[in-house]
Amino acid sequence: MADITFTAASVKKGSYAVTVDGTAGATLTQGLFVYLDTSDNEYKIADATTSTTTANVAGAALSAGADGQRLILQTSGYLTCDGLTANTVYVLSVSGKMCPAADYSAVTDYLTIIGAAVSTTSLKLSINVAGTGKTG
Repeated sequence: MADITFTAASVKKGSYAVTVDGTAGATLTQGLFVYLDTSDNEYKIADATTSTTTANVAGAALSAGADGQRLILQTSGYLTCDGLTANTVYVLSVSGKMCPAADYSAVTDYLTIIGAAVSTTSLKLSINVAGTGKTG
């Protein structure tokens, strides 16, 4: 997968952003996609290759922090970031990153759509956890 790695300083909430507060369950940096671990109610690094649980993206981290620290995440609206290709749909990849949908593999990945880039610096978050895939 051609993963997108955001520059932490470029990650900011954009127009119509919906945010929630929570607790980090791992060391997180801005721009990582996270899921809610219901066993301890903490947000951890999402991953499309591990399980349907870790592929259940709750949002994108807007703040950095260590395990147990306060976390702000964006769940919808426009996310300001860098490294995007305009008019490209992105899906969850590994280690909290995303990749173009063209790189998705039903053999190795659980499908979670993150959103679509409306420009090189703006991602319309439209998180959709399909829960399908990983046939191999």
